Amino acid sequence: MHENSSAVLRPLAADDLEMVRAWRNHPDVRRFMYTQHTVERDEHEGWFELAASTPDKHLLVFERGGVPSGFVNVTIADPSARRAEWGFYLAPNAEKGSGSLLGQLALSYVFRDLEQHKLCGEALAYNHRSIRFHERLGFRQEACLRDHHFDGNQYHDVIGFGLIATEWLEEKGDRTQ
Repeated sequence: MHENSSAVLRPLAADDLEMVRAWRNHPDVRRFMYTQHTVERDEHEGWFELAASTPDKHLLVFERGGVPSGFVNVTIADPSARRAEWGFYLAPNAEKGSGSLLGQLALSYVFRDLEQHKLCGEALAYNHRSIRFHERLGFRQEACLRDHHFDGNQYHDVIGFGLIATEWLEEKGDRTQ
């Protein structure tokens, strides 16, 4: 478990699945996902079983003031290079400022606990909030992948981000202590 005074990241448990699935299926969350269909219970449970049995996947629930408020998925993409990838979303009713706390805790978890050298993220180019969020956390835009995602109706650009541990320590510091 990784925490600061008012927030915590903890492992996703089977008891959390319905709550996280409801967040994932909320229209304000789903419209920014690569797969935008409504995720059914069986599909979600199958995803969890596979992901939970994969040692390089870290499924985390973000809690603020004891209230579950978000989800973080960290995947060690290249163990020898110590490079990870992440995805995340907040509960639709998350308290204002929760995103910043989620981001700070997740970065501390990735760089301190998992001892990764680099964290990569992606955002659909129309997801301006996620792009600004990555930039505020210190990520640098490393790619614009043109027409990289097809949603069934049209193609979308994908913005690729990267943050290196030393940049995080130098520019942002660890504000989770």
